[in-house]
Amino acid sequence: TDGLDTMSSVHLHIDGSLAELYLDNPAKLNCFTVAMLDQLARHLDTLEGLREVACVLVIGEGEKAFCTGADINGWGDLSPAEFARNWVRGGHRIFDRLAQLSKPTIAVLNGHAFGGGLELAAACDIRVMAPQATLALPETGVGIVPGWSGTQRLARLIPEPVLKEMALFGRRIGADRALSCGFVAEVAADPRAAALAIAE
Repeated sequence: TDGLDTMSSVHLHIDGSLAELYLDNPAKLNCFTVAMLDQLARHLDTLEGLREVACVLVIGEGEKAFCTGADINGWGDLSPAEFARNWVRGGHRIFDRLAQLSKPTIAVLNGHAFGGGLELAAACDIRVMAPQATLALPETGVGIVPGWSGTQRLARLIPEPVLKEMALFGRRIGADRALSCGFVAEVAADPRAAALAIAE
C-alpha cells in the first residue's frame, strides 16, 4: 500500500513481460481514493521505465466491479477550487498518462465499470468484459459531468447516440451492446484469461 492507505490501494505485479495493475478497494467496489490515484501515477512511471514489460493488464479486485469511479467521500469536503485543481485535473493527467503508456494496455472488466471506472477502461488500448458486467456514467444522478475525460475519450470509442443515452440518462449498457458497438474486443466468462491470451 506504499504507506498511503491501509484500506485501498493499487498493486503492481510483474511476471516476466507481463504487468498487472490491480485496483484493490473491493469493499467500495474498487472506487478511486486520492491515495489510489497517486499510486497509479507512480506505477505508471515505473512501468514506463521497465523495458522488459510488453503488456499491462488493468484489473479490479473481486467479482462485482472493475471500478465504480471516484470515492465521493474522498472529495466531498473539498472546496470547488480544490476539487477542480486536485481531483479533476489530477485524474485527467493520470488517465492521460495511462493512455500514452508505451506498452499496450488491456482493461479486464471483470465487473461493473461506472463513471471514472469507465473512463479508466477507455484510457486502455483494449477492453475485455465479463457477460454480467455493465457500463454507466451515473454522474448525472449527482448533478455533475464526467470529470476524467469521459466526454472526450469515450466519444471516440462509443457511438454518439449510445454515449448520450449513458451521459444524459445515466443508462447502463450491458456486455452484448458494448461488444456490438465496438467498445470491447471480447466478452468472456473469464475476462482475465481472455486478456492473458490477447497479451500472449
